[in-house]
Amino acid sequence: MKVKTWALGPIAALAVALTVVGCGGGGGSSSGTVTPSSSVFSGPITGFGSVIVNGVRFDTVGATTVDDDGNAVRLDDLRMGMMVTVGGDADDATSRGTATRLSLNHGTTGAITAIDTSAGTLVLLGQTVTTNASTIYEGVAALADLLVGDPIEVYGVLQSDNTLLATLIEKKSALSGVRLVGRMSTLDTTAKTFVVGNLTVNYATATVTGTLGEGKRVKVKASSGPVAGVLTATSVKVNEGAANGEPVAANTYLKLKGIADAAPVNGLLTVSGTPVDVSAATFEGGSTIVAGQVIKVKGIWDGSVLKATKVQVGAEDNDRNELYGAVSSLTTSGPTTTIVVHDVTVDVTHAVFTHGSLGQLAVGSYVEIKGHVVDGVLVATKVELKTGHEAAGFTFEDFGVITDFSSASSFKVNGVTVDASTAHFEHGTALDLVDGVYVEIEGALNDAGVFVATKVEFKAHPPV
Repeated sequence: MKVKTWALGPIAALAVALTVVGCGGGGGSSSGTVTPSSSVFSGPITGFGSVIVNGVRFDTVGATTVDDDGNAVRLDDLRMGMMVTVGGDADDATSRGTATRLSLNHGTTGAITAIDTSAGTLVLLGQTVTTNASTIYEGVAALADLLVGDPIEVYGVLQSDNTLLATLIEKKSALSGVRLVGRMSTLDTTAKTFVVGNLTVNYATATVTGTLGEGKRVKVKASSGPVAGVLTATSVKVNEGAANGEPVAANTYLKLKGIADAAPVNGLLTVSGTPVDVSAATFEGGSTIVAGQVIKVKGIWDGSVLKATKVQVGAEDNDRNELYGAVSSLTTSGPTTTIVVHDVTVDVTHAVFTHGSLGQLAVGSYVEIKGHVVDGVLVATKVELKTGHEAAGFTFEDFGVITDFSSASSFKVNGVTVDASTAHFEHGTALDLVDGVYVEIEGALNDAGVFVATKVEFKAHPPV
């Protein structure tokens, strides 16, 4: 299904959303407003080399990329499992898209108060976090490596029982504040309190955006952790509507992956907070939806409800991970071989090679990888080496610091020679190409193995 672009009105800054993709973009604005394009995809990032969300590879060089506070983000800030919302053109038939805006939606951030490794759970800000084989870890290898008191950020999806299913658990070096994303209950407008999970939130001195109410999803920020079981909020944002809080314009194509809050009644239900009408939808993978089930839905947002044209039931394991890019390191330990592509470690030991072989893999090899996360490790099922004629026209995105600069037609990024002599430049010109400058590039390899850039974007690192 090809989605065409049409003019849409401005929307507010994107709130915490429910699916994925992530790749650098264009110097994000902190104004908090955006004019969306014709389609919106929401979910966790499942791959890189363009950013991949809900099975679509989005070209993002030149797009506006920000977090849900309006701060600019870069490609190297993004990780698989992070929740993002992407606006742009998309073609479901080819699984390709061009992003005009990508918003990183932060998760719950705080210090761990309890861990049960046998159950695969932890407690964070009074909320139970569950993990599964697809949960990704950053800063540690597994749940067992975390300790009570460790500062972490958890990206994931809120389940019907108010637990949080983690897509990514990232260990932090320190906390500069806390965030709590969840469903509120026990609202007391006199005491100015409500409960999320098992934690009481005091909002008496907070800035409140939206109308508080029982069962609504909220994003709470505080300058420090809870004291005596109470979190003193500095801001509370109600996170309801399309794409888990994003005000999407009517007649927008919307695709999201989420959890059914309840079984449909007369065809109506909510999927991770988004109202959905499945009465006219085609079902795949099953015909019955129950509370707590992971589903993927797509259709047209009419301004208040997503009119689903297709529902994919039981979508827990159908998202494969994909990587497109150059191998930055290779390690062989006994029978196991791992490589790193776009900062993602991949076990390629048992992968099927459709072009080339395991023995031909080397640092600098261009590859296309498909696989699944198993117990926090990306295990490749298919690898294709892009060499010689196979490499020509292999379009992808990369990022890094310029080295070995000679001219616009000869410099390196991640050890790979780049020719940007005919590229379109964002936030700079060819004169700004010098050693030590961070760039995000889009293009393809030629027969000689040179990356011929079609787009180059300069991006300063966001302030800490």
